[in-house]
Amino acid sequence: MELFLIKYINKMLKKANYEYDAATHSWCASVDELPGVYAQADTIEDARSELAEIIEEYVFVSLQEGHPLPEFKNFRQVA
Repeated sequence: MELFLIKYINKMLKKANYEYDAATHSWCASVDELPGVYAQADTIEDARSELAEIIEEYVFVSLQEGHPLPEFKNFRQVA
């Protein structure tokens, strides 16, 4: 059984944008639908991992503050 939060994070990770920053020699990752959600790391794998943690924090803060989450209501649990 996979937790709903993990499914949501994975769904948002599929929408992530990755860009290499030559000036800092690092990968930048963001999700357009989640303002302020941004990660930067030396490898694309590390950027993705960091982005997943930031999305998780974004979800918790949004729920605590009563802010809407994109696609949260529309996210269907798949058996």
